[in-house]
Formats: sequence, C-alpha cells, structure tokens
Amino acid sequence: MSGKDANVNKKVLRLFVLMLGVGVLVACGSDTQNADPAKTAGAADVSASYRLLEGSTMGTYYRVQYRQTQQCAVAQNEVDTLLVAFNQSLSTYIPSSEISAFNQARSDIWVALSPRFSDVLQAALQIWRESEGAFDVTIGPLVNLWGFGPDDVVELPSAERLRQAAGWVGMQQLQFDWVNGAALKKIDEVYVDLSALAKGLGVDEVADYLVTSGCDDFMVDIGGEMRTLGNSPSGRLWRIGIERPVPGQRGLIQKVLAVSGQGVATSGDYRNFRQVGGVRVDHVIDPRSGRPAENRVASVTVIHPQAQFADAYATTIMVLGVDRGMALAERLQLPVLIVEKSTDDTFVERYTAPMRSYFVAPSE
Repeated sequence: MSGKDANVNKKVLRLFVLMLGVGVLVACGSDTQNADPAKTAGAADVSASYRLLEGSTMGTYYRVQYRQTQQCAVAQNEVDTLLVAFNQSLSTYIPSSEISAFNQARSDIWVALSPRFSDVLQAALQIWRESEGAFDVTIGPLVNLWGFGPDDVVELPSAERLRQAAGWVGMQQLQFDWVNGAALKKIDEVYVDLSALAKGLGVDEVADYLVTSGCDDFMVDIGGEMRTLGNSPSGRLWRIGIERPVPGQRGLIQKVLAVSGQGVATSGDYRNFRQVGGVRVDHVIDPRSGRPAENRVASVTVIHPQAQFADAYATTIMVLGVDRGMALAERLQLPVLIVEKSTDDTFVERYTAPMRSYFVAPSE
C-alpha cells in the first residue's frame, strides 16, 4: 500500500463504482423509467435517504454511499479516524508505520504484531500456499527494484540486482508465532509489501464499521476496491461496471455485475505501467521469476465475501495467467472473470460458473 497509488496503483483502473457505478445504474435501466408514478415517487423517497461520504486515503480516494436510517448512524470523522489508523499500521510510505518498523527490524528478532497486521499476514500466507508462490507479500524488494515502490527508478534493473533481490523474496523467509502474535524475519532484507490486498482490507474495515453502525444498504469504494450490502438508491442490488481494458480509453464497459454482500476487485495491466529506458514495464510482478508477469491476461475481476481476498486473488490470477488462473479459481470455487487479449487485438472473456450468476443482461 502506498502514496504513489494515487496515479499508478494497480487498482486505479478497475471498477466503475460510484462515479461510473451511478452511470451504470442509469445506463442499465433506471427503475424510474416508464414506471408507475406511485412507485416512482417511492423510489425517489428511498434515493433521497442515501448519503455520500468522500475523502482521501492510501494515496487515492474513498467513497461511502449508504442509506441513512434511525438505526444507521455514521460519522465521517469516525471513518477518517479508522483509515488514518489503518495507514499508520500498514502503509510502507509512512516511515513510522507498523509495517515500516517491521521491514526495518533486524533478522532473528521477534516483532509483536497488531491484530490487524497479524490477520493480514495470515491471509497472505494462505494465498501464498494456495497459489504455490504466485502471490507473495515479501515481494517488496522486487516491487521497489522495478520502480513501483516508494522510490523512483530511472533504469531497468540489472540481472545481478534481480538475482540478489529474488533471494530476499519468499514467505519462507518469515517465521510466525500466531499464538503470541509475533513474526520474525530470517534475513534482514525481507521487505513486506501489502499493496496487493491492503486496500481490500481497508474496504472490509469500513464496511464492518457500517454494519456495526446499523447500516443495511451501502457501498464502500477505496480506489476501486469495493464491498456492498443491500440495495442501491434505485432499490435494486448494486450495479458495478467493469471497465473494458483498452489502453488510453475510459468509460467503456465490458460487463455489469449485480452484487450485494460481497467484495469486488479487479486487477489489470493496461493503466499501471511505467516506461523505463524506453521499455514498458507492467506493475504485476511475478515473485517466482522476479520479473513482470508475461501472459495474455488484460484484467481479472474476483468476487469474494471479503474484499481483501478478492483483491489478492485478482492479483494472483494476473500472475498465473489464463489457464492456471482459471484452474485455481475453479479449485477454490471463486466467481472470476478474466478478460484475455487475443492475437487480433480483441478481447475474450473467460469466467467460472459461480461468476455467471452476477452478470446483468444488457436489457436489465
């Protein structure tokens, strides 16, 4: 998670939520069009009860849309306080953060973990095992080397530097004591980077706050990572538009999803890349090779009850590629949509059976 995410984070491309999500709500058929006047008035009353909170966090934006009721009591200062504490825990761009202190710690020293840091590391370890190393939060040295970390990079890394950094990557370089909430680095250079799931976790924490505040209808969006519950202002399930992955173009919709009670995340390679020495470098780094992933995947969308897992699995499948990514999704029974680049510059959709139930037909 980083401040640089505002412009080049791997997720900024992904989902059309409130801005495009509202557009999708209109474009995909408003409930007020050609409707009974009494029902239309009722829908307007419901829509008027929705509130919008907006702000900045994690180098990007956040938006919270929720239906205000007597039971649903939400304060923006409480959301902001939650997110400030979140960043202070997990942002590698804050030198005094918990994760920065862990990355700066010497090896062979047990470091106490907050419940938040412990939980996210346990989730990361689970996905590392499931993916056989395609997802790895110790990828930090490689992320930094390729220029997607806190420091700017003006030249491609040498083979020697890549070899050296690759030797510092691997969850096996960490040792955990879950009972006592502590972790140990086996070598000094281990650098944990949680950018592949931290925004999703932030979404989950805000969504959990809304639930405990008595809210039944809401959408939380942090930089394109989302979680929804209940209905949108239209009285229907939340509609989420997935962007068609065309470089240099925005506003084209590949697919529309109807979602409630789920987290949604999309990862892709067509927005977040850098030009280094005249060479395009994509942000999705394969921790197994130490290099940007090379496959035909243009974007991956994942639905999961927890946004942090949707976030992490989307990145994982981007690394694995179409066939292995689909195999993992099917084994885990995940709702997944892969948009694949074909040889003739068109796009082909691949999706798992659980994803089909979320698709919205163009006429709906």
